[in-house]
Amino acid sequence: MKRGVFLLFAVTCLMVLASPPLAAAGGALLEKTVDVPREAGVTVDLTYEKATLVYVESINAPKERDVEDAKKTDPKDKTPVLIRFHYKNDDYVKQKVNLRAVLLDANGGVVADGSRSGSLDPQQKDDTFTFLVFVLTVDWPSAVKMKVIATFK
Repeated sequence: MKRGVFLLFAVTCLMVLASPPLAAAGGALLEKTVDVPREAGVTVDLTYEKATLVYVESINAPKERDVEDAKKTDPKDKTPVLIRFHYKNDDYVKQKVNLRAVLLDANGGVVADGSRSGSLDPQQKDDTFTFLVFVLTVDWPSAVKMKVIATFK
């Protein structure tokens, strides 16, 4: 019986010693405020280890005509705006990340926000990470800044 307890103790000790330290398990929380991408992409340059969020663009943003139509017919109309981050990851491992984009007006008020969890694939020179943000069509022109929050795990 003593031999079995000793063996169990020895295996447990080996497992504890072989596991990575708790400090290495932590990731990072990175934030940056950029202009809202409208006609062209906007530089982000947030880096964690060997992965970098290079720039962000918006796709399917409401046009001026869409905003005017929404004001006249349906002020509660929402437009699904695609937020597409371009990234590079020079590492050999994928990076798990939660990305959040918060659209802000000139006073810092929240116009819309959205997020997505996923991974940044390894050995990529230009790949994308995309998600939808639903914004009130009439509020789109007031969105002037985008707060980018990246939580790496």
